[in-house]
Amino acid sequence: MSISLDALIDQLTTGATASEIYGVAAPSNRSRATVVKVLDEAVEVLATEGVSGLSFRALARRCDMRLSNLQYYFATQDALLTAVTRHALASRLEELRDRGALTLPDLRERFRAYLDFRMDRGAAPRAQAITTGLKDLAQRLDGPAEHFAATCRFHIRSLADMVMAFSPDTPPETVTHKAIMIAGLIDAVGPLCGKSYTPPEGLRAAILTQASEIAGV
Repeated sequence: MSISLDALIDQLTTGATASEIYGVAAPSNRSRATVVKVLDEAVEVLATEGVSGLSFRALARRCDMRLSNLQYYFATQDALLTAVTRHALASRLEELRDRGALTLPDLRERFRAYLDFRMDRGAAPRAQAITTGLKDLAQRLDGPAEHFAATCRFHIRSLADMVMAFSPDTPPETVTHKAIMIAGLIDAVGPLCGKSYTPPEGLRAAILTQASEIAGV
């Protein structure tokens, strides 16, 4: 069953109870503000230092908090890294929603705007660093892996919906395969070869052309 963009953002930003934010218990406005502050700082660490910089002590110093206060909200390292993953993914999806790419009435414009958004994020150094960190966490920990996978499924489904709209008679399995192929092309803009690698000139235009051909635009 597919999930909407708003529903996925809500899923990432809330929790099992009404008092949770990003899966972290925070019953008051003050505690919610504290959790957001910590996660904002943690994402900044992810962008500048990578996963290795996300220790409790380093983050407590950065947030000017006592270690015990930080651990009041995040009892374990896994809990912290899962919440960071949820926050970073939700922020990226909120950017997509704010751009309005998936709500454009013209299908071709919607497809191009969506690809542009994904490739813009893939080419931005800060976004690249965050994505690298999130992929690292998703390979090692169940919590980050669950939320990263949900986000990937959303992107595949969004592409599949557009492919199906371009070619309504295409079998569902073929639609899914095409969506996966387009997603793979988009990922080629990202940090696959590290920060020292400069993508070849014309890569973006080539991806747009190839993705359009696959989708049947």
